Amino acid sequence: MEPSNIEAKTPGAESWEKLFMETLGKSSRKPFRGIIKVCDQVLELFDNANQFFYLSDYSTLKMLYVSPNVYQVLGYKPNEFDFRTLFEMIHPDDRRPVFEVAKMILNREMNYISGNTHRHVILYISYRAAKKNGKYIRISLTISRHIDQEGGVYDMGVIRDISHVRCGTRVTFALLGVRPIGELPSIVQDGGNTISKREQEIIYYISRGYTSKKIAYELSISEYTVNTHRKNILRKTGTRNLVDMLIYAVTNGII
Repeated sequence: MEPSNIEAKTPGAESWEKLFMETLGKSSRKPFRGIIKVCDQVLELFDNANQFFYLSDYSTLKMLYVSPNVYQVLGYKPNEFDFRTLFEMIHPDDRRPVFEVAKMILNREMNYISGNTHRHVILYISYRAAKKNGKYIRISLTISRHIDQEGGVYDMGVIRDISHVRCGTRVTFALLGVRPIGELPSIVQDGGNTISKREQEIIYYISRGYTSKKIAYELSISEYTVNTHRKNILRKTGTRNLVDMLIYAVTNGII
């Protein structure tokens, strides 16, 4: 049965589970088989105030550990917070862009597994999510991959309540560990539109979460010039927003 138009626009938990099981679940990435030990120092660093963390195996969709402060942040007990909760709590209007970002990151992950790259990519993404009581807040999620010498691969996710930060309702994300700026290739898009070296530099800094003002400072150009480049980049890549543009840039090897 073909998915409905609503499902196509707002991927549910089943879509997420299918995505991970058909990629990581069928890859050569080894499921985590080690023993999770969380010391007091880690709890002190990552389990406090407006944040909590979890350790998981995305290839089997198993939570290995959820820190206690999940209750303060989202209202769940640690044993209640699983992957289905992680997927289903995403605001309906944010599910499609978050899903597309996940597919792009998985493409990078598959390249890593197949041996095409050894560069780890850390994902930072922010979107709206529902607490257990149904109230929506804005969260940031940072995911990093870790290799256990005896037990395969596990991932660490840190979730923060950033509702106090005035950043609108759009889904935003940044990639840490992308191609160094000195390694950016020469790119010619379909139709002969060339992504200039300067535009590649700006895409690189956008992927790091830099604002136009900060990019202007780094490149010693005006903020107006940066914004002009940003408009040209969207036009050349045929995208309408920064999320789509960054997905395009990663997929096509621009960064």
